[in-house]
Amino acid sequence: LVDAQDRIIAVLGGVPHGSKGTAWRAVEAEAAAAAKHCRESSTFSEAQKHGRRGEFASRTVGYGYGNGRRKPQNYKVSGRANQHAVQELLQNQAIRRISGFQNALFNTFCHKNYAEYRGTNDEIQRRQPELHANFPNTAFAATTFNLGPRSFSPPHMDPDNRASSWCADTNMGPFDPDKGGHLVLWDLGLIIRFPPGSTILFPSALITHSTLPIQAHESRYAIIQYSSGGLFRWHNNGFQ
Repeated sequence: LVDAQDRIIAVLGGVPHGSKGTAWRAVEAEAAAAAKHCRESSTFSEAQKHGRRGEFASRTVGYGYGNGRRKPQNYKVSGRANQHAVQELLQNQAIRRISGFQNALFNTFCHKNYAEYRGTNDEIQRRQPELHANFPNTAFAATTFNLGPRSFSPPHMDPDNRASSWCADTNMGPFDPDKGGHLVLWDLGLIIRFPPGSTILFPSALITHSTLPIQAHESRYAIIQYSSGGLFRWHNNGFQ
């Protein structure tokens, strides 16, 4: 998607080139099964099940800065069983392949921002080795897993995310993408078909967005990677 000056503002990334058909569907199915297993192996607070982004379980991992933090900190996952479940999810090879594809799209279509993300995170992690990257070679500091079972969201923005860049959103099924799960970009007047296994990158801090409901018997999960804007302010202000 481009603006009036022909600048790329969002990317409908689809699936990896050469991976259409059964190969990538198998990756998506394995990732969805891993997300389901994580939810079933975990406990969630009411806030984690009933947030402003929808009525579904979610888990955020990685690190960020803002909302009262005095320095960048890891997002906390409480409880040994919950920690084990999310680490198992992060180690899943299908989830890691999806992360790799998200980063490849980011690097291809927004290379300057990608390089800034990598450089900023590398410098912050050198100063604070206790901060945990979620995946090898990811440019993003944080990941939210929407663990369903029916993950769809009302109109909202994500104001803590870096406003001048993108989040990467990949969804997983099984659901019928002709009957639900569409991504709505309200400010652009677009309703985008969003099949399981597909990836979209867009500025979630700037564009009001939502996801259309899926059918009652279906499931939808998502993996979203992003970085908080506060991390860049911290870095650019001399780590303070």
